[in-house]
Amino acid sequence: MSAAILLREARQSWRGLLRRPGYLLLAVATLALGVATSTAVFALIDQALLRALPFPQADRLVTVGQAYDGGTNHAGPAYLARVRQMRAFESSGILRGWAMSANVAHGDEGQVVRALHADRGFLSTLGLPFAMGRNFSPEEDRPGGPEAVILSHAYWQQIGHGDASVVGSTLQVEGRPAQVVGVLSADFQWWEGFDIIQPMKLDPLSPNLEQNETIVARLKPGVSVQAASAEAEVAIGNLLLGSPVFARNLDELKQALRRYPPNALPIKSSLFASQSGNVLWMFLAAAGCVLLIAVINLAGLMLLRVLGRSHDQAVRLSLGASALRLSGPMLAEGVLVGALGGMAGLLLAWLMLKGFSGFVPPEWLRGDPPALAAGSVWFALACGVGCSSLAVLLGAWRARSLNLPAELVGGGRAGWSRSSGRLGRALVVAQVALAVVLLTGAALFIRTLNELSKVPLGIQSQAVSVFGLSPIKSRTATIQDAVRDTERIIARLQRIPGVRYAAAGSNPPVTTQLNWGLELPNGQEVSAQYRFTTPQGLQVYGIPVLSGRGIQASDTAGAEPVCLVSQAFAKTHLDGHALGKRITIGADNKRVVMRVVGVVGDVRHKGPSAPPSPIVYTPMAQLPEGFWKIVSGFGGLTYSIRMQPGMPIGQREVQRAIAEVAPGQPISELRSMDALVASTTDQQKLNLLLVGLFAALALLLASIGLYAVMATSVAARRHEFGVRAALGAPPLRLLRLVLVESSRQIGLGLAIGLAIALAGSRVLQGFLFGVGAADPTAIALVLGVLASTGALAALVPALRAARVPPMQALRS
Repeated sequence: MSAAILLREARQSWRGLLRRPGYLLLAVATLALGVATSTAVFALIDQALLRALPFPQADRLVTVGQAYDGGTNHAGPAYLARVRQMRAFESSGILRGWAMSANVAHGDEGQVVRALHADRGFLSTLGLPFAMGRNFSPEEDRPGGPEAVILSHAYWQQIGHGDASVVGSTLQVEGRPAQVVGVLSADFQWWEGFDIIQPMKLDPLSPNLEQNETIVARLKPGVSVQAASAEAEVAIGNLLLGSPVFARNLDELKQALRRYPPNALPIKSSLFASQSGNVLWMFLAAAGCVLLIAVINLAGLMLLRVLGRSHDQAVRLSLGASALRLSGPMLAEGVLVGALGGMAGLLLAWLMLKGFSGFVPPEWLRGDPPALAAGSVWFALACGVGCSSLAVLLGAWRARSLNLPAELVGGGRAGWSRSSGRLGRALVVAQVALAVVLLTGAALFIRTLNELSKVPLGIQSQAVSVFGLSPIKSRTATIQDAVRDTERIIARLQRIPGVRYAAAGSNPPVTTQLNWGLELPNGQEVSAQYRFTTPQGLQVYGIPVLSGRGIQASDTAGAEPVCLVSQAFAKTHLDGHALGKRITIGADNKRVVMRVVGVVGDVRHKGPSAPPSPIVYTPMAQLPEGFWKIVSGFGGLTYSIRMQPGMPIGQREVQRAIAEVAPGQPISELRSMDALVASTTDQQKLNLLLVGLFAALALLLASIGLYAVMATSVAARRHEFGVRAALGAPPLRLLRLVLVESSRQIGLGLAIGLAIALAGSRVLQGFLFGVGAADPTAIALVLGVLASTGALAALVPALRAARVPPMQALRS
């Protein structure tokens, strides 16, 4: 058959399809729902995992250190010298593991920005050209060197409005003038967002082994990641084994090195992809289930078109038409539906990404908003055409069992063969099974959130607001300066109407952590969560004092060093008897012995899904000088305010109060503690949101599919039902006949879907809390919802079968 004939057949099919806009809209909408879900998730996967990094020869970039959390390498400043001696790398750099808050003043306006701290080797190793300016100079990167800053492209647009004269200008960073030496390229991406880069000013001979940094290195041409890992294991292992820091715990260190050997990991997997884990692949599998259900439904709709053209097909067959000529109209319609469905799905995917952008973790997005790249557009169109083609094949497979010669003779009473009916029932079973899998996942996430909501965090978050304040370093060079300013700010905050308590401390009690090494009375060294706070810190959050006393105003720098410990710390490290015992804390070569004067309630700082961690609280006024330099370098203070019930407090009110006692001191956004507590279950909420949406779509599509198949079956058996009615079958029997048939299909689909869901329970178990993957409540909920929905979907066709007029059916 010539191409001209095929094209003419296609045009005729498209004109016929456009004359039935209802069918076309239904087919396109069915396909678009499946394409949209898959495309939206693919766009997230593409942005987080698949898209190439913008750096030249990014496959040669690695991180060097030790990975404790399944992918991210951690390193200490002392590692860098060893890494630069390794033969595997041609360049390397170091940066602090996460962005910090920094006070920046541009003109008369001050604001809190996100700052990366990195050495000059970091940007030169990445190798991406600057939009303007240059990298840090060796002098700027040395301790005590000139202050300099590099702007991100977005921050340059914000403060400089694209003006090239920004390079060379001066910003006030932490109260000191810093020259803007460069602007990053618009293509620069990092796994977290930031505004500026400051030089790390690292001592090249630093002995610091605390793993709070990330080392990025570029492999020499021809050197494999495996070879670099083997060299790193020896070089860094020898560094750690030879350090006097671990001399007392050498056996523990050797065990740790065997379990977590130093290595080199590709930067894409260790920094970017590791932030998303397996959750994106779970979402893609869920979206694939929705897409498959949509394909099955589309196949059913196309089968209805075949049924409507059965007489025409019989005439064509009797005139000697080939198989290609017979299937040509369906293929042409499939192409049109696929193209329109792909484009409509692309639009829906874009709307989904816009609507869910606030729920997507920023570390998945490399600092950019979620968007549809070219790869996602092609994915959507390929999904649309590919899925419609698959639906055409399913429809053609069922259509081949039509008895077309009988259709020509009998005028439509031949109906469907037994094999075609079996295939139709199999498709219904498949839809129900897929819906069970998705609904089971959604039900388990609902149960997880319900269980998490019952877990007390150990704090009272109602009527509490928090904000960050990074003291300007030029004003608070010493801890005494910081304490003096903090006391003045707290006193002013307490004069705001409605304020019951106000306090400042190292970090909020939840969503953040600060680990510190401690020495117990028996000489054992342990790591615990560390908090320093002002006297009203516990009252603000409602953390109870279980025994002893809390932090008091008399706990000043000149008084005996004291501390409080949480109940978990007392039980884990002090045999449950903590009062009066002494623990030692050290930093910057200084050691402070503190007496335990109180035991307080536990706080789940990682959220309700993690057990309470051992925590030590110390008075801020007793913070040693070396501690303040370290802590202030990692972040600012967290101020917390507890208001009288029903009396809110606003950002401007707080900023105005602080400006009175600390002019020019910016603060970060004022947030409610309730919002911070709610954020501890953000991942579970995202799981429920997406999987729940996909499950709802699957339930809708499966219901429509069941209805369509049963309606088609009833229409094809209209003559049979007429005969049964004429022979005396009551309407109730005909109703029961259809409902029993549909119940068998639904029951088989439920059983298969439940078996698949239980078989894949290991995949979900890591995302659950307080419930098992075979949770009976969730399973009962899913079975009840699907059984009820299936019964409703089959009820209308069953009623139609029960109401068939016998004489009219026999004459048709």
